[in-house]
Amino acid sequence: MPIIIQKWENLINNTLNPMSASNRLTDDIIKSLIAESELEKENVRYLLIEAVVDRQKIGDKQQYVQVIQAMLIRLLDKLHYYKQNKGLENMQLYLYKTISQHLEEVLNFIEDFFSNYFDRNEKVPASYLLISIKELLGQLQQLNEILELKNATDTELTNILVNNFNAFCSKKFTAPSYHELIYQKDLMSELLSANVLKSENSIREALFYLNFNHGEYIVYLFDKLNTLTESLHSNKEKIATLKYEQKIINQLRTKLNTCLSTNMPPLKEQTNSWIEEEIKFLQTEPSFSIPIKTEIETEDKIQTSLSVTKLSLLIKLMVIDKIITNRVVAHVLRIVIRTVTTAQTNTITFNSLETKYHNPERGTISAVKEMLFRWINILNQL
Repeated sequence: MPIIIQKWENLINNTLNPMSASNRLTDDIIKSLIAESELEKENVRYLLIEAVVDRQKIGDKQQYVQVIQAMLIRLLDKLHYYKQNKGLENMQLYLYKTISQHLEEVLNFIEDFFSNYFDRNEKVPASYLLISIKELLGQLQQLNEILELKNATDTELTNILVNNFNAFCSKKFTAPSYHELIYQKDLMSELLSANVLKSENSIREALFYLNFNHGEYIVYLFDKLNTLTESLHSNKEKIATLKYEQKIINQLRTKLNTCLSTNMPPLKEQTNSWIEEEIKFLQTEPSFSIPIKTEIETEDKIQTSLSVTKLSLLIKLMVIDKIITNRVVAHVLRIVIRTVTTAQTNTITFNSLETKYHNPERGTISAVKEMLFRWINILNQL
């Protein structure tokens, strides 16, 4: 037992033990014990600094600080256990609470002053955990209220976030570590900060920043990537889309030495591995061409009197104005050539539509303007 906390050790194990037969604490004795503990708090801080400075090796300093940290946590848990006994008088409860505060102040001092040596894998004291969980549950209610107003947010993503906090807060008696508690607090703070919950993209940025390597979230991301590529027909398009998504993901900020689970690879690493494997598979998989539709099938299409150039420009206007919200334009063009005919042809080629989409001609722009003016006149007559 380190000598600097020996007085607290003797006090808590013997004098304050409610099961001790000799435990007869009058009000005057309680006041005296609190005063002594207050002085001991200052004494321990001083002796702790002196002991750390006297040790030459970093490893010795770290070991010493972590031993003191572990012993303080055990004493705090013991006092928390004492407070659960029934029949305790108010002054006795006040004594336990005050001594606990003194221990917590020294523990906080160690975390702040010797942060490089503080063991964040050590369990959180039960009393501190209960306060933290109460705070998290209050913030979770606020998070739920905001998410309910954000109808555009994916329900599956919302459930993953809410279930993560519910699962952690249900661990009241399983002693999570400082690392686990700090992570949950940081995650909640990040999600509740300005504009993070405004869209799925901003939520994704926050989760990648904090390396939210949750198993369910990993599966959710893979499903999203699958959905993005499954409607594309050529392997070349699928590979290009995956590489683009990979570029976006790799450019997202990531906070150093931060993760939800230390037992799982980082979020970016898992996502990159999945994308690389998918691309490798697509590069080796035979690419099958789509059968050309026959004339009989044209009646299944929307038949228009537009030219390919006018059609491509109208699509471009709807994309720019965010009427069409698909992230991949090639995907939109593929749907158009399968479902629309023009005045000149029943079958539009992808290359023709894509070329005219990206390079609209001046004559086409003027023709579409005239068409839009006609639409305005028609609207005025409705």
